[in-house]
Parts: sequence; C-alpha cells; structure tokens
Amino acid sequence: MKTNEQPVPAPTITQESVVAEAMTDKQMIAEIYENTRKTKNYMKWSLYITIILVVLPLLAALFIVPFAFNSLSSSYGSLLQ
Repeated sequence: MKTNEQPVPAPTITQESVVAEAMTDKQMIAEIYENTRKTKNYMKWSLYITIILVVLPLLAALFIVPFAFNSLSSSYGSLLQ
C-alpha cells in the first residue's frame, strides 16, 4: 500500500443485508430442490423406457423364439428328413 492512500473501510453488516442474503439462500435451495426433483423424474422415466425397450423384448423373445422354431420345424419337417 502506498503511503498516501487511505485504507478502505470494511463494509458494515446490517440486519437487512443478512435477511436479504438469507432469502437469496432460501431461493437458491428451492431452485436446487426443484432441479433435483426434475432430474429424479427424468432418471425414473429413463429407467421405465429402458425396461420397455430392452428388457421386455428380451423376455418376449424367450417365449416367441421356441414357439417359432417349433412351428417352423413342423412346417418344414418333411423337407429336413
């Protein structure tokens, strides 16, 4: 610091500034909560869509493929013998 400069006084903390900052903190927490809720909902629907598009077709294939082979083998059984 130069010799001819005066020190800058520290800002005074008033009750209004503390209340205003507490309100902004509450608003930020509310926004974080809302974004967390939206993210949780997005992940839940992603899980549902994954189950519908991946797991259910695999389970269906377990039952459809043997039935299809049985049907094809009975239809073309005479050609294979």
